Order: sequence, then C-alpha cells, then structure tokens
Amino acid sequence: MVLADSTNELLKVDLSEDDLLSVAGKVPLQRVELKVFTDAGIELLVRRDDLIDPELSGNKFYKLFFNLRVAREQGFIRLLSFGGTYSNHLHALAAAGKRYGFSTIGVVRGERPAQLSPTLGDAEAWGMKLIFISRADYRDKNEPELLAELRLRHGEFYLIPEGGANLHGALGMQLLGQALEQQLKGDYTSVCIACGTGTSLAGLAAGIDSTKLALGFSVLKGEGGLGDAISTTYRQLRASDVTVNWRLITGFHAGGYGKKHPEYLSQFWQDFERNSGISLDPVYTVKMFWGISSLAQQGYWPRGSRIVAIHSGGLQGRRGFACPSLDCL
Repeated sequence: MVLADSTNELLKVDLSEDDLLSVAGKVPLQRVELKVFTDAGIELLVRRDDLIDPELSGNKFYKLFFNLRVAREQGFIRLLSFGGTYSNHLHALAAAGKRYGFSTIGVVRGERPAQLSPTLGDAEAWGMKLIFISRADYRDKNEPELLAELRLRHGEFYLIPEGGANLHGALGMQLLGQALEQQLKGDYTSVCIACGTGTSLAGLAAGIDSTKLALGFSVLKGEGGLGDAISTTYRQLRASDVTVNWRLITGFHAGGYGKKHPEYLSQFWQDFERNSGISLDPVYTVKMFWGISSLAQQGYWPRGSRIVAIHSGGLQGRRGFACPSLDCL
C-alpha cells in the first residue's frame, strides 16, 4: 500500500495545513505482535509513514512540505541542501525538485567516487546537480562565506539545511503529531521516533498532546549539542507551554551514524523483519526498534502501555547495506 496519489496532489506546495493533515490522517497504524512486547505487557503500533510515497517517504515528506511552499512563495526556482553519500534527504529533495519544477543542488561530503552510490545516482538522474566538497569544507556548511561562494558559482537558491533541519521542517512534523493525535484520540501512552538532527522529535513532541511523551532514539554516537538543538526548536513551536514532553534516548547508536552493523544488530534486523513483515532502514528505524525492544525487556514502560513508533521511511538506504532479506530495492 502506498498513498502516493494523495501525496502528489498535496505537494503542489500551495495547499493548506488542512490538506496535509488530511493525508497524514490516512497513514495506517500496524500492530506489531512480538513476544518481547507481549511479555512486557505493552502494545506497539507502527505508524507506516514509509508508505506515504515511494520517493518522499516518512519524515522527509513532512520536513519538505513547508520548505517547498515557502520557496515557491518567495519566488525561488533553485533549491540547495547538504548530505552524505546515502542521504535520504538529498534523495527526497531531488525527487521533489523533479516533480514540482525546482532546480536542485546537492552539496555532498567528500570527493566524487568513481561510481556514484545508488542514492546519488537516483538524485543525479532526477536532475540534481551534485557538488562534492572536502570534509573540512563540509564542516563549514553553515558558514556565510561558503554559502556566498556557492551562490556566486551557482546562482541564487533557497537553502534547506542538511536533513531539512529548520523551523519549516519542524512545522511539518508538528502536523504529523497532530494527525496522530486525531487518529488515536489520545488513546496511547507515548510515541517514538528515530533521531538524527532532532528536528523530527521537536516537531512531533509539539504536535501531540502535552500529556503524552515523545521519545527520540538518537542514531548518533554521543549526544553533543543534539539536546540543545531539540530544545530550541521545541520552544519555537510551543513558546507558551512550559511543559516539556520529549526525551532523548541515547545508547542505541550501535557504533555511530552510518557505521557497519555489529552482528547483534544485524540479527535483530533480520528477526524483526521476518516476524513483523515490516522492512526497516539500516541507519534510523532499525536502531529505534532495537531500542524500543531493549527498553521493553528492561521494563521501561508500565504494563498496559500503548506505544506508537513512527516509521520514518528511508528504505532506499538499504542499498548501501547487506540486507537481512532479499528485498534490498
């Protein structure tokens, strides 16, 4: 099941928040009945945002929605963003550019390889201009000097930060939270999402009822400034609410972002997909579900809890890993 027809209409960027809520409210919720959750006495529902569109799946769809609309309203015809070799964000941005008439530029960390990754191959085929810069220069991606040089060389553009990590991206995720609240009418305990930049967690937490808890499972090794970034964005969305209803969960990075999986995580990946029938991406959702399962075993949630996990898509990234099943795309 894919909701692509509705999504294609929605992302014409001039439609309302109600249109986004309408589509988001159609995303199915799938119950996962595995022994670990039965033994813990909890119910796990997976919100299948990976099904919303084959190319703009999961949180990518929501984080791009307002960015695309603002870019169009401000008269931009060119979009620029940053990412790595298997960036879900650049992949989705290139697809959106092709569909909705934007020229796209992807600034990629590292030297151009002899053969592009499947992710960047798709992006280039969809018309994205790829610019490869050194890792040292990439660390300066938010510096005015680098952005000025890019504008001088490639023309004016609307800048979308790496991962769609800005307030417009968070606003899209806030609407996802509101859609979830409408779907379940408050009949759940907490909601979980994988966390890279923290934008999705901040928006999701701001969108759900303040009495519910949003848990972000970090895929990064070490928290760094992630908590501060989440807090800043959250406060921008919920300035008048003193309640903080989010929590950053660390310790389930399995070696760090994009690293080769240790054997225990590969085994979990294989077992989860075989028993649930849900495909996971190797960088984000597999770590989140591993974290949820581990916490369930530890009795983290009281018996009777009803947990929602957001499937944030990104399945195109399976092509960069040894998949536990035959469907590596």
